[in-house]
Amino acid sequence: MQIKQRCASLLLALCALGWSVHAPAQQSQAPGLQGKLASALSGTKEEALLEPDEAFKLKVSAKSGGTVTAELVPANGYYLYKERIRFTLKSGDAAIRAVKLPAGELKNDLILGRTEVYKKAVPVEISLDKGTKGKAVTLVASYQGCQEKLGVCYPPIEKSVNLVLP
Repeated sequence: MQIKQRCASLLLALCALGWSVHAPAQQSQAPGLQGKLASALSGTKEEALLEPDEAFKLKVSAKSGGTVTAELVPANGYYLYKERIRFTLKSGDAAIRAVKLPAGELKNDLILGRTEVYKKAVPVEISLDKGTKGKAVTLVASYQGCQEKLGVCYPPIEKSVNLVLP
């Protein structure tokens, strides 16, 4: 059990710094570091780590009046760091005026200390500059989260969504 906790703490520290661990593109005789860590950290199939897109889902829609709504949904047993959620516009003539996030649940984190996290769906309201009607924009969402039971954190995730504002 001590080895699992040390591996999880090491992976958490690397992910908090923005590092990621990748398995080799082709399977070789010796499994990659990611495979070894996953094997060491998961004792049963129920504890296996989900792929990032399954662990943290993103839904985005454009609303009238220069508002975009987003919803970040962590899978059961996963959480998102509030301070790691960011939204930017990559293209288009619009700019973000404000991003409204609800209050999160306080957690004592090994790396970040006392911080807010979300264990349930997170509704986000993004207000854009006036005069955005009919404009095409690319919204970029970035976020980071962890699997609660194993204490394993994922590298930061970045998703781009193309929208035409009504």
